[in-house]
Amino acid sequence: MSRASAGDRAWAQRARRARTLRAERPHAEPLLSFYLSLLELQAPLCDPTDATRWLQAVRAPDTSDLPRLQLERLPLDELSPRFGAFCQGIPETAPEPIVRAARTVSAAGRETRTDLLLALLTGSDFQTPAGTLGCDPAPLAFLPRGFLSPLAEALSDLVTLSGSARTPTCPQCGWPPQVSMLDDEPDALGTRRLVCALCATAWVFPRSVCPACGTSGDEGLQFHVHDALPHVRVESCRTCRRYLKSVDLRVLGLAMPLVDDLATVELDLWAAEQGLEKIAPNVLGL
Repeated sequence: MSRASAGDRAWAQRARRARTLRAERPHAEPLLSFYLSLLELQAPLCDPTDATRWLQAVRAPDTSDLPRLQLERLPLDELSPRFGAFCQGIPETAPEPIVRAARTVSAAGRETRTDLLLALLTGSDFQTPAGTLGCDPAPLAFLPRGFLSPLAEALSDLVTLSGSARTPTCPQCGWPPQVSMLDDEPDALGTRRLVCALCATAWVFPRSVCPACGTSGDEGLQFHVHDALPHVRVESCRTCRRYLKSVDLRVLGLAMPLVDDLATVELDLWAAEQGLEKIAPNVLGL
């Protein structure tokens, strides 16, 4: 299968899973409907031709260096008009703060949009640009993340993922994990993988270790499962009070970790009530 068709298939699978969950979980319908509209905007951005053209610029100089991709070296000025078009495509049915931020960014100058893309890739604070543009920081940060995620995913697909890199952050792009997943393999039962919050790369990580602080044992992870959601659990750390959700594909093989994370907001609400903080909010800010 070509890289282009593989990328198309991944996006189609996410959309199909989102539609299934929207039918099964009516309370999550507005969230999943917005996610489906986001997928429509993102899918054309997974262009393997562009990714191949940019790979040399963003690949780490040494193949042993981590992360393997230095995405801040993307041609952000060249991408600025596309980013503006992405913002223009945000539907009016999106949450009002996102619509307002999207309209503001699409009308802003090219340099402003370039700066927002760079801010996301360098982990800069969005408070200052939000004040300048008259937007809230969270919806403003959503826009470059929504735009850059499919580009990062296309680039990551071009770089071989070594099985030896068991790092707490993504070995491909350096971002924190969004969610974890469990599955059986021929030589290992219950293998845990972390899934990147930006490029969607999945990499093996020890089951008992907190990705946020590295603690294991009695001071490390504890688990919470909702009776109505047996395939998704909260993995929270007793030491740092951070958490992420884990999707057990052995329980439900049709689940898609990034989509099921979005559709189980009640687990995020429970975690917030316990005083827990998510390691990385998902693309919709939850």
